[in-house]
Amino acid sequence: MQTTEIAVGPARATDAPEPEVVHEADWRVRFRRALAFGNISALYLLALMVVVFALWVPDTFLTSGTWRSLLSDQAVTCLVAVGLVLPTAAGVIDLAVGAQVGLGAVLVARLLVSNVPIPVAIVLSLLGGAAVGLFSWLMITRARIPSFIATLAVSSLLAAAIAWLSESQQIVDLPAGFGKLGTGQLLGITYPVYILLAVAVLLWYVLERTPAGRRVYATGGNVNAMGGSSEAAELAGIRVSRVILFSLITSGAVAGLAGVLLTSQLSTGDPTVGPGYLLPVIAAVFLGSTQFRGGRFNIWGTVVAAYTLAVGVKGLQLAGLPIWIPDLFNGTALLAAVGLAAWRKPPVTRREAILRLIRNNTTTAWTARRARRSELLARAATADGAAAPAPETAGAADDAMHEARWVVRVRRAVAFQNVSALYLLALMVAVFSLWVPDTFLTSGTWRSLLSDQAVTCLVAVGLVVPTAAGVIDLAIGAEVGLGAVLVARLLVGHVPTPVAIVLSLLGGAAVGLFSWLMITRARIPSFIATLAVSSLLAAAVAWVSESQQIVDIPAGFGKLGTGQLLGITYPVYIMLAVAVLLWYVLERTPAGRRVYATGGNAQAAGLVGVRTTRVILFALITSGAVAGLAGVLLTSQLSTGDPTVGPGYLLPVIAAVFLGSTQFRGGRFNIWGTVVAAYTLAVGVKGLQLAGLPIWIPDLFNGTALLAAVGLAAWRRRHTTRRIGPGRFKRPHPTAHQPSAPKPGRPGALPNVRSSDSN
Repeated sequence: MQTTEIAVGPARATDAPEPEVVHEADWRVRFRRALAFGNISALYLLALMVVVFALWVPDTFLTSGTWRSLLSDQAVTCLVAVGLVLPTAAGVIDLAVGAQVGLGAVLVARLLVSNVPIPVAIVLSLLGGAAVGLFSWLMITRARIPSFIATLAVSSLLAAAIAWLSESQQIVDLPAGFGKLGTGQLLGITYPVYILLAVAVLLWYVLERTPAGRRVYATGGNVNAMGGSSEAAELAGIRVSRVILFSLITSGAVAGLAGVLLTSQLSTGDPTVGPGYLLPVIAAVFLGSTQFRGGRFNIWGTVVAAYTLAVGVKGLQLAGLPIWIPDLFNGTALLAAVGLAAWRKPPVTRREAILRLIRNNTTTAWTARRARRSELLARAATADGAAAPAPETAGAADDAMHEARWVVRVRRAVAFQNVSALYLLALMVAVFSLWVPDTFLTSGTWRSLLSDQAVTCLVAVGLVVPTAAGVIDLAIGAEVGLGAVLVARLLVGHVPTPVAIVLSLLGGAAVGLFSWLMITRARIPSFIATLAVSSLLAAAVAWVSESQQIVDIPAGFGKLGTGQLLGITYPVYIMLAVAVLLWYVLERTPAGRRVYATGGNAQAAGLVGVRTTRVILFALITSGAVAGLAGVLLTSQLSTGDPTVGPGYLLPVIAAVFLGSTQFRGGRFNIWGTVVAAYTLAVGVKGLQLAGLPIWIPDLFNGTALLAAVGLAAWRRRHTTRRIGPGRFKRPHPTAHQPSAPKPGRPGALPNVRSSDSN
């Protein structure tokens, strides 16, 4: 029996510390992390703003009435933000959330004035919001449309639905008892605050304490820039489609509830209230992701962020600053929030690229590449020898192949997938010619259509460049508005016309430069960065124009937009000139190839030497300058600087660009496909307007066209991948007369020839 001696002596420096010491140190680390600026920056910002406004406007800011109204008024915004946390955490960007609030507001009002009981009207409004979430889910998962494009189109459809329900006017005469839901108080606090807290607690519990919440985070954790794939979650057995369905339906129902509370507070169904919630809500969600949970979207961080932003806007309004301050503040807050979130989780793309470069330059990698190259060369030589035709039949085979190629080219050129917009255009011309022949077939209608659509087509042509480079520019409409009011303000300031035009183009280019900084330097996803830039531009447009039309523009400036040559106005020729120039750059120059390479795979393009940041800079500056030119032409046509014209161009332009990508070039964004698509959509809207249909028809048509365009593009890419992709990488099997290629590991081995009579 062996005995074990145990040495007893003084403790060494390397011995483990006592449990009490470890516990105390652990609590100190947790306490420091909890109070770190990176973890509760919104609370520090809130404290700073309270001190500043308390010193700036103490008579109004420090009153109890101000804080009670702030708490109650912000409850609806905070409720929408809390609901939006779920789809955002699942990797889905829902740009239709503001329109969903508007739909809930007018739907409950319409039901109440139709004598529907209040509980039933509330439930139906929540179900309406859930139905919108279901429709968005179908577009994202079944039609495979990127979430921000799908929800942007859904917002246009909802705008048409809101106009139809409300008849484009406020719905009044609601039951008196319904107002108590939004204005009734308990302990001096209105009911919406308690409803907000109840929904926040419920969703917090689901996200943080249930398997469903873990699935939501897992689904969004593997999504690249809110729009990539969630393959890791699928490989782990998570049904990603169901997770996205749950998050979108929940968010839609919460947005519907927010609309109900808003109508109860206002005692009227206002069809214009929804879109104003989009930017504050998205800013609150992204700023909230930097609070408490280390970069994870969470409920209580969103609540704190929403009220922090509300305090900032309220204080600035109480200080008597202009009405465009909220747009400026919300845009800045969104950029700061997402930039801070990106800074907290820096990308590792450069590190991965270096490691991959090291791995690809090892001896093993070199040997594998040489072996693979030898195999491919042997296979190609074998295939060439087997397929070589006899000399007497070579000429006839070449002639037949040449003829077959031309037949295939013609068939592809006229195939529906390649020129679907032209077939759609022909169909609409035939339908409207029979429906409204007295107005649709006149030469005046077509000349006005050609001239009026030139500005929209010009903006779409400029947007092709950043979209081809993989950048979604949601500020394109605001850039047009900035160019319109900037040239008008310069002209009434007695600036010479050529100088005013050049400065307007430079202003658009400067916006592109700023967007580039946010995307590449602050590492903010392009659609979020440009959405925030659009808010900043809305403030800039309101400041330049003083929120009113700019008149008394020099008479000679109007000739640029209304002058004619051969019966066609100048903007058409300018649009064609810009289109030819950009077509040449994209299709015939190395710069264009770099643009397409960057949009196809930016990381791969960077590894082969393409400076992707410079490509994106070129694309955004070009698009901004073209948008500025479009604003100049628009002001010349209207003879006034209108600060409201810009946002209306966003949906038609994006629809034209994506529909154009399905034309002529097999899924690639291109210039002439965009031109054809823009005029095709314009013919549809014009025909419906001439037929006397309601004013909300353009929203419905543009939203449907955008969904159809992007869905068709996704279907074409999927169809091509399934049909061609596997075959390209399939190794040919040796036939009876075809020897197999020598294995790379045996360079001296003879090919294994199979005889025709072997068993």
